[in-house]
Amino acid sequence: MKRANLFLLIVLLLLLSACGHVSSVYTASLLVVIEKDHVDEDYWIIAYDPNNQTEEEAFQIMVDNELLWNNIKVDEEYAASYTKEGNKPWVLEEIK
Repeated sequence: MKRANLFLLIVLLLLLSACGHVSSVYTASLLVVIEKDHVDEDYWIIAYDPNNQTEEEAFQIMVDNELLWNNIKVDEEYAASYTKEGNKPWVLEEIK
C-alpha cells in the first residue's frame, strides 16, 4: 500500500511540474523592419530575417521602450536579439 501511494505521489508531482514549464526561445538575427505601429503604450515592429525568411513571413516583435521604438526606421536592416516565452509575443531585447 505504501509503495502504491508513493508511486501515485511521484506521478502526480511529475505531472504538476510538467504543467508549469514555460519554454523560452532566444534568437539573434538580422531583421528588416517593414512596418511599425503602436496602440496606447504598446509598441511593436513587423520584421523578417532576410537570411531565412521572405517579406511575406514577417512577424510582430513587441518593443518595450518607446524611445527605442522611435529610433527604429522602416525599410532598414538591423542586427537584433529577441525572445519569446510560451504563447506570449516576441519581445525585442537589443537592436543595432
